[in-house]
Amino acid sequence: MKQQITELLTEVLISLGYDGVTPEVSRPENIDHGEYATNVAMALAHQKHLRPIDIAKKIQVTLEGVVASMQKQAGDLTTYQTGQTIPSFQIKPEWKNVLQAIEKVEIAGPGFLNIHFSEAKLSTLALELLISEDSAKIRQKSTTHKKRKTIMVEFAHPNTHKAFHIGHLRNITTGECIVRLLEAVGNKVVRANYQGDVGMHIAKCLYGMQKGLSGQPIPKETTAIQEKIAFLGASYAAGSKAYDADTSAKEEIERINKQMYTKDASVYPLYEQTRAWSLQYFEHIYTRVGSTFDRLYFESEVYESGKKLVEDGEKKGIFIKDQGAVIFPGKKFARLPARQGLHNRVFITSDGNPTYEAKDMGLGKLQFEEYHPDLVVHCVGSEQSGYFQVIIEALAQLLPVTKGKEYHLVYGWVNLKKGKMSSRTGLVVLGEWLIDTVKDEISKKVVDNVSKYKDSGITDVNDISETLAIAAVKYSFLKVGTTQQIAFDINESINLHGDSGPYLLYTYARCQSVLRKAGKPTKEIPEEVTLTAEEVSLARLLLYFPEIVAEAADYYAPNILCTYLFTLAQALNLFYQNCPILDNPYRLKLTEATAQVLKKGLYLLGIQTVERM
Repeated sequence: MKQQITELLTEVLISLGYDGVTPEVSRPENIDHGEYATNVAMALAHQKHLRPIDIAKKIQVTLEGVVASMQKQAGDLTTYQTGQTIPSFQIKPEWKNVLQAIEKVEIAGPGFLNIHFSEAKLSTLALELLISEDSAKIRQKSTTHKKRKTIMVEFAHPNTHKAFHIGHLRNITTGECIVRLLEAVGNKVVRANYQGDVGMHIAKCLYGMQKGLSGQPIPKETTAIQEKIAFLGASYAAGSKAYDADTSAKEEIERINKQMYTKDASVYPLYEQTRAWSLQYFEHIYTRVGSTFDRLYFESEVYESGKKLVEDGEKKGIFIKDQGAVIFPGKKFARLPARQGLHNRVFITSDGNPTYEAKDMGLGKLQFEEYHPDLVVHCVGSEQSGYFQVIIEALAQLLPVTKGKEYHLVYGWVNLKKGKMSSRTGLVVLGEWLIDTVKDEISKKVVDNVSKYKDSGITDVNDISETLAIAAVKYSFLKVGTTQQIAFDINESINLHGDSGPYLLYTYARCQSVLRKAGKPTKEIPEEVTLTAEEVSLARLLLYFPEIVAEAADYYAPNILCTYLFTLAQALNLFYQNCPILDNPYRLKLTEATAQVLKKGLYLLGIQTVERM
């Protein structure tokens, strides 16, 4: 609806002689201000040096004239005649619902325009998502950037031989949601995961294992995967400490690192074995949180190609030699304000080893060769912002096909009271630990619910506790802006009366409970009805769902969708408390529509629903 109103207002403005203006249309929080509002008259007044109230009146008269003509001719109007001195304009078919819905256009304050829908039309528009299964899919034109044909979203990014910590959990949660949002608005999305499987961190881990620094024997192949991963984490932490404290240990670790690249028999079999452990564990995590990948990239496969690309770039003058190392001279590109973060950075060390930066060149080339994406979105923490500025510029210079097609989606750290997590020192909070801890707290509540309500229908406490735990964790990450840091609060995450994932699932289950009691619902949508205040509030929110999804996708902002779903759940629960539903066909349909939107919205967040709670 918002898109159609924007287009309609644009045509009205053109007919009034205000060309080249795209009105900003918003959704008022106060129900008394209508379904949509615009401040375009005030913006134009500033440009044209006119009184906003005068411009607002012209827009009001013209828009109400279009509405009156459309409604008078029962929706058959194709051209609106504005008068001899003002051009006519074509009425697009997609504006029909909007024009039939508008009841009045009201001027407020110094020149705001509030657009009110009739309650009768609002009552049926809110139920249109029920017409078919396909109608629940959001296919709305993106408003802030051009529609992409193919978008690669690169997320998760764990390193083998290191812990999958709660920072990775936020990463994969964010990336999964972004994928689903972009798919919902019509894009083809490639799910990619770039994993570090070579480097000093592995050499430190292998050294710790060989020297038995963890105090534990090397696990057998039959040992549980969680125990293997705990052993790797302890070995890595011990190896890191030895590297920092002991010169001889540092030298041996550096030798192990070189031996990995040359596949030396003294270390490579152990590397392959332990790498397989990590990848097995990662797959376990991915399955648990409901993520899949179309392509798993590894540092090891772009090591040589990245080095060669940089060497070729040096011959072309893109990279330069500096004290024996090959660097990208980022400072010379930092003249413009948007590029002030660019700086010089090493891509090949003086020892001839490619750095992470060089490997990213190989990765970029491989990604564009394999998938020809219109955009690559890298979901990576805020501490890598400077790094990505250089990487994106260097890649554009080296491979022009990537120019303007690389984007760093920043997300904030999950902080703890004791400070930032560090797998190097072993003071790390594991992603699975967080899920399991939340699950334990939820299990107590589920068991209590089963004991209180014998007919609750809950047959598997473990399954429902798992679903609620994943919902609690994911929603806690997604409900805040991606760039914000998070101090995770377990009690807040599982609060059934607050802004939480379980609260949304509870609301969905409540809808399903009502619908089960009512029996099989009719497929017909009830005719236009007069609405109560609670019904108006719920109907307006349902109407907004498609544009909310489009905005969340456009701005890579899952929190927009979270805020909407929480508001919708509150409106449903108020409606449930104040409006008898079972014997009212319209209210049953409104409940069904709300359940459908909640389920679709939760799916887009990467959260499964439960039918009973």
